[in-house]
Amino acid sequence: MTDELKLSLSKWIRAERDRVFAAWTEPELMRQWFCPRDLTLVAAEADVRVGGRFHAAMSNGTETYTVNGVYREVIAGQRLVFSHRWEEQHAVETLVTVEFADRDGGTLVTLTHAGFRNQESAKGHEGGWQSTLEHLELFLARSAHGSS
Repeated sequence: MTDELKLSLSKWIRAERDRVFAAWTEPELMRQWFCPRDLTLVAAEADVRVGGRFHAAMSNGTETYTVNGVYREVIAGQRLVFSHRWEEQHAVETLVTVEFADRDGGTLVTLTHAGFRNQESAKGHEGGWQSTLEHLELFLARSAHGSS
């Protein structure tokens, strides 16, 4: 049995589970947050159904980083599982699982990303996902204040 390299992190977000899930699955919402906070999302598309694809391109102003994947499991309001592969030479396809649970008046988002080639890649993705989840939290807080 191999010891697969993976990371797991959780973030509690002060928003209803349906709103948090929608932010992950509705392309017009994804386009507003689906990247680390220090990057700008320049394109995002998602066909959220088993076998559907997603695409996200993010930029730091000089370089663009593009990721693609295929949804493997979609359980509305509860769980998303999708492949994750950067558009770069020697890229490895990894697997992301995102789970959503009601917790303390908000939503606990638990993200597991598995299949890394090495510890350095896992560590880099951990920082990226932490920042992305913070971006999600800020987006949902702003959109809650902007709605009546």
